[in-house]
Amino acid sequence: MKDKDSIIKNETEEERKVRMARHRKRVQILSLVVFVAVIAGATYLLWPFISSLNTDEGMESIRETLSSYGSVGGVLVFTAIQAIQVIIAVVPPIQIVGGLLFGWFFGAVLSFAGVVLGSLVIFLLVKKIGTPIVEAFVDEKQITKFKFLQDERKLTGILILLYLIPGIPKDVLTYIVPLTKVSAKDFFMYVMPCRLPAIIMSTVLGSNVGSGNFVIVIGIIAAFMVIGIVGFFFKDAILNKIKQHKKPK
Repeated sequence: MKDKDSIIKNETEEERKVRMARHRKRVQILSLVVFVAVIAGATYLLWPFISSLNTDEGMESIRETLSSYGSVGGVLVFTAIQAIQVIIAVVPPIQIVGGLLFGWFFGAVLSFAGVVLGSLVIFLLVKKIGTPIVEAFVDEKQITKFKFLQDERKLTGILILLYLIPGIPKDVLTYIVPLTKVSAKDFFMYVMPCRLPAIIMSTVLGSNVGSGNFVIVIGIIAAFMVIGIVGFFFKDAILNKIKQHKKPK
C-alpha cells in the first residue's frame, strides 16, 4: 500500500491525467454495462406487456392484467412500461392503452409522467457516461443526422421546433440532447411539454375507442394520417433549413 501511495505521490501531472482518464473510462464502461443489464432485465420482464400491444387481443389482455394489479399497482406498471418504451425506443401504442384504461386526461398525465421519467434516466446517464451509451441505443445514421445540434447556440428554440414536428424520432433525440449544451432545466421545462399534443391525441383516441365513439376515433385517425404525411414530406426540408441557417455566411 505504501509503495502504491508513493508512486501516486511522485507521478507527474501528465501521468496523473492519464491515470484519471483510465479510471474514468473504467467507470464509464462499468456504468454502461450495469445500465444495459438493468434495461435488458426490465425489458425482459415487461416485454410481454409491450409486445402484446400490437394486437387487439393483446391490448385487451394488458387491460385486464393492469386492472388486476389494482388502481395503484396498475398506475405504477403502466408508467414503468411507458418509461421503458422511451428508453428502448420502441413505438407500440402504449399511450392509446393509457386512454383506454384511465381516460384521456389521466392517461395523458400518466403517459407524460412515464415519458419524463424515461427521459430523465437517459439524460442523467448520458451526461454521466457520454457517447458510449448513445451509441449503444441509437443508430449511427441518426447520431450523424442530429450532430449539428451539438454546436447550435439557439438550441432550446430549435429543440422545441423539432419536438413539435411529426415524424422526428423524439426518443432518439432524447439520447442526443444530453450531448449538447442545453441545460436539464431548459430541456424539461420548455422542450418536454412539446410531447403533450401527440400524447393527448393518443389518449383521446384510446378513450373514445373504449367508449365506442367511433366517429371521433375515425376523425383522430384521419388527423394522425394527415399530420404523419405532412411530417414525412417536410421534416427533412425543415432539418436542412435549420442546418443551413446555422452555417456562417
